[in-house]
Amino acid sequence: MLYILEIVERELDYKMEVIHLSKQRFTANDLHQTIDSLPTSENDIVVIYYTGFGLLPPNKSSLFAHWKLRDNPTVGLSVDEVASWLEVKQKAKKLHLGLIVSEYSAQSIHSPQRVIDTLGVSMAYRKQVVKKLFLGHCGIVKMGSSLPDEPSWVNENHSASLFTESLVRAFERMLMPLDSSDLYQVSFRQFHAYSSSYLHRYFNEIPISQTPVLEMKSCEGSTFRSGVGVSSDSSTVSVKVLGGLLNSLAHNKDPLQRQQIKQQLAYYFTPDATVRVVRMYGMNRIPKPKEYTLGAYLDTIHLPGVNPSTQEIIPNMMYLYIGKIETDTTLLKSPLVKRLSVSEIWGNVAH
Repeated sequence: MLYILEIVERELDYKMEVIHLSKQRFTANDLHQTIDSLPTSENDIVVIYYTGFGLLPPNKSSLFAHWKLRDNPTVGLSVDEVASWLEVKQKAKKLHLGLIVSEYSAQSIHSPQRVIDTLGVSMAYRKQVVKKLFLGHCGIVKMGSSLPDEPSWVNENHSASLFTESLVRAFERMLMPLDSSDLYQVSFRQFHAYSSSYLHRYFNEIPISQTPVLEMKSCEGSTFRSGVGVSSDSSTVSVKVLGGLLNSLAHNKDPLQRQQIKQQLAYYFTPDATVRVVRMYGMNRIPKPKEYTLGAYLDTIHLPGVNPSTQEIIPNMMYLYIGKIETDTTLLKSPLVKRLSVSEIWGNVAH
């Protein structure tokens, strides 16, 4: 984020001040006081970047997970509430643009090399792009790494979250348009569209999903939302969402986070659901699939495994693929999963 903002600072000839709230100081009251005490004017820009665990919001229509706080680890802080603090400054003519970026706690992913892209070669439009993006929009902009019920992912090969890396690449692409005719498209919608495109291309054939989100409110009061997923009764989306949550649970060692992921998963299953598991260790397959109750499988999915051929202890599976979903639609408006078949691909992730 500092890489992006240092370019903005230079091209706008603004002076940037960076304030860091550590885990110990990150409470709703500390953040509110920090925002309220900023000596800003009507031309200033405030960017709030949060990285941490996201909690499911009570409002099911919300695009943003709540921020987990040290003093409120179960409910957290609503992104809408943070936006309302910035709106107070804006209405008092003490803010031009408020940008809130939520980078939710990331799960590990083994992604191939960076996605190839074609950029322009001219640096002549940088200042025009930055001015149009940050000064041409007055209001509050909220960007998030994923929908509340989806995990976010980090690329271990690059030591960066896919969302933040995609933001950087999208920004670089916007800074170097192919020609001047592209300047009229410069906006946060374009920024979001470019970063979403990069993010989705990372997954390719990997059985998980991540949907970045955008919500804007202009100074005039108009609003825009992007990131709403396809209806949950679609079998295609169910496979992506379930695959993402199960892969996330397999890699997550934090007890509180695991419990919250399990609660999300329970929403999609019948109480007596079962899971049929086939495990692959390199080219070696366990001959006989194993059957689990849903609860037993979710309680053990994160535990280390043992390669039956070499007796090597493997700390994590690499990926989990969903093979077949059997649903129960009895007296239900939307189907629930009663039997799930999965294939686990194991490998030593430390190598």
